[in-house]
Amino acid sequence: MRVRSILLAAATVAATVAPTPAAALAFPAAAHAAGPGGSIAFVRDGDIWLTRAGKTTRITQDKGNSWPRLSPDGYVIAYTHKGNIRIATIADEPFSDELTHGGDAGGASWSPDGTYLAYKTGDTHTGNLTFVRLSSSLAVESTRTVRLKAAAGWTARRPESFDPLSAANTVAWSPDGKKIAFPGGDCWGIYDDCLTVLDVAANTEQTIVAFGGGGIDVDGFATTPSWSADSRKLFWTQQNDIEGSSNTTPVHSVAYNLTNDTMWAVGTAGDTIPVHLGGGAFLFTARHGGVPWIALDKSGTRTWLMPGAQSDWRP
Repeated sequence: MRVRSILLAAATVAATVAPTPAAALAFPAAAHAAGPGGSIAFVRDGDIWLTRAGKTTRITQDKGNSWPRLSPDGYVIAYTHKGNIRIATIADEPFSDELTHGGDAGGASWSPDGTYLAYKTGDTHTGNLTFVRLSSSLAVESTRTVRLKAAAGWTARRPESFDPLSAANTVAWSPDGKKIAFPGGDCWGIYDDCLTVLDVAANTEQTIVAFGGGGIDVDGFATTPSWSADSRKLFWTQQNDIEGSSNTTPVHSVAYNLTNDTMWAVGTAGDTIPVHLGGGAFLFTARHGGVPWIALDKSGTRTWLMPGAQSDWRP
């Protein structure tokens, strides 16, 4: 098992992902028309919203909602409400139903054919990976759980300066259906924090990036995984200590090519929750005018789309 760790020094981050000064930010008037097309689901003020064909609709009204994920056909949203997975059908009158009741679920991910949802319980270090099979009426037909192992009594070290996304417990199912990426897993028995890819058929784990312990002295985290459409690239949010310093690097987004074992930063410092659109384009969650916004980045050219966070996209 090979373990990769990105230890970006402050100078490297500054050179590759320089932040935009807050004083230079301005709110655009109507940015929806400049969006990527398709559908964008996102969170704003604790509720789920959907933008499609220039129209933005509020899907929920009860707050406490997070991590919306559009089904492959774009007409159902799975999201987390206070630790339970819910699904909302998109119609003239959105309808929502709760699938889980344990109160400890993270953000879910759809299987490529839309028949399953996968989610992780517990936190970024412990818990189980659960697969929920849905019927044609979107009711729970069956569930299967994969128990994730970790060394008992192991305590993670996270600087208080780390971004709250260090606790984001979301999973990402690859578009080819073969792999699921999630924080934690077997690697947590060795490291303080890590990101894992599970081979669904073989039930084997591959550690992608790790921090703290196991001979790695730099603390950090890697969460909010997502995939490219061809399942060859994995993206995530990361932050780590600057080696030899009491400071931390800015939170940023990272790309990893599974076919040639290369990593690089994408976007600019402060960009989180990367969603790859193809052709060098991404959606990011970033600070804009002091509040979270969804940003469209096309090879370094940025358009601020709408206030919100935790975006997902379907063409």
